Amino acid sequence: MRTYRLEIRLIQVAVGLALIVLIAGFTGFWGEGAKVSNVPENSNQSETDSTLSNPKIVALGDSFTLGYPLDPEKDSWTTTLAEVLKVTVVNKGKTMQNAKNLLDRFDTDVVAEKPGRVIIFAGIGDALQEVPLTEIQKNIKAIVEKAKANHITPILALPIGYPGVRDSIEEIREWELGYAQEEEILTLDFSNPLFDSEGKYKDGLTIDGKYPNAKGYKAMGNYAAQVLK
Repeated sequence: MRTYRLEIRLIQVAVGLALIVLIAGFTGFWGEGAKVSNVPENSNQSETDSTLSNPKIVALGDSFTLGYPLDPEKDSWTTTLAEVLKVTVVNKGKTMQNAKNLLDRFDTDVVAEKPGRVIIFAGIGDALQEVPLTEIQKNIKAIVEKAKANHITPILALPIGYPGVRDSIEEIREWELGYAQEEEILTLDFSNPLFDSEGKYKDGLTIDGKYPNAKGYKAMGNYAAQVLK
């Protein structure tokens, strides 16, 4: 009888120990192996961490990024962006640029700067130079791929309206929006701070109906800062 009771007691102890081990395993007591992550597999957590550790931004674009025809160091939207966000923003805008030009100088003007993010402002030069849409798409995709390959978060700035090529620019904008959604890329639309509902410059924001004035560039910088915060 004693032996029978002893066997029951041993079974009870064994079951209790098994329950303790099982509970400890689920609560992560035995280490990281049982820990459950709340971050989905397809999240941009790594990109967020990279941005926080390296807030430096390179703005790659044409004359609208440069701040033409004003003083780039004082009046460009990148200057305002840097002041508001209090981060380093490197202005790599040049006149007469299309997406292929930006791709060709990506290594020297972006990768060499080692930024956390790059703002890609292309399309207006392509429209003015009548570059086929398929060519523009190929070059912008290549720029984005280069950025990701170098652990730089790409941001697409949509081209804004320009007299004489508004239809072409609208095609580029529509494609970029769709592409950005597919690739989960953040976009900037400078049309928001610059243009009214009819696609015309808001009062007091342009020099000649083509380019922003100092107040217009400042509005662009404040808008970009608001989005990138």
